[in-house]
Parts: sequence; C-alpha cells; structure tokens
Amino acid sequence: MEDCRIAPIGDRLAANLVVSGNWSALGRLETALPGIAQKLDLQVRYERCGPREQNPEFRPYAADVIAPQQPDLLVHLLEFFGSQDVEVAEISTQKYASNYTGAEMCSVQMVLHVPVNQHPQALRESFMDLCDDLNADGMLDPIKT
Repeated sequence: MEDCRIAPIGDRLAANLVVSGNWSALGRLETALPGIAQKLDLQVRYERCGPREQNPEFRPYAADVIAPQQPDLLVHLLEFFGSQDVEVAEISTQKYASNYTGAEMCSVQMVLHVPVNQHPQALRESFMDLCDDLNADGMLDPIKT
C-alpha cells in the first residue's frame, strides 16, 4: 500500500487507497474486490492510474479559511489559487454552527504547492484581499518540513 486516506463523511467512511505491485498481484486484487465488497457490504470503485507527477519547483503552504457558510466559497478559493498558478494538493472542509451566534460556518484547510518563482508576500496580500471580499478570516503560511 502506497497511500491511504480515510475520512468520515456523514454516517459513512470513505477510503482512498493507492496500491502498487506487479501486474499479477494487481490483477488478483481486482478480481477479488467485488467478492470482498459483497461480503463486507461495501461499495467499491477502482481504477488503474499512474504515479502523480511531482514538481520539485514549489514550496508547500497551508491555507486556513473560516467563513460564514456560502455555496460558492470553495469555487472562489479554487479559482483564486488556479489564477495564481498554485496547485491545490489537499482540501478538507467542515460545516458547523457558531457557538456564540448559531450562524452556519465553514472551515476550510488546504495544502498548497506554491511555485518558487511566486512572490510570497504578494500572494499572501492577494489571498487576504479575497478573504476580505468573502467576509472570511484566512491564514496562508509556509509548511515547515
């Protein structure tokens, strides 16, 4: 197993697995999956894929956004980072009610790959302007590796 991500979604669990091996082992796994799914009452979807292309010319950043729940929040964030040539590597969101007001809120955490030729302060200022436009609080900081 190369990678595994498991997350609760509603009253279910979602798991994404990346496995590797020779063609014979992968073929046996693909053949066995429908029977395993039926026995354990799972829904299984699988496909073959290649390795993820890695660009070593980036810096890892974390973005955190807390905002009132709005249907297009993720769209605005993804469009912004796409327009800045920033790759979004991971996204995690959570909806909750504010303890003080009961307002519907949304928390978004992102892992980003920022090109090394991107000026960090200019990106941070543009991101903060976006957060102001979205009535959101945001942070954009490098991930220390």
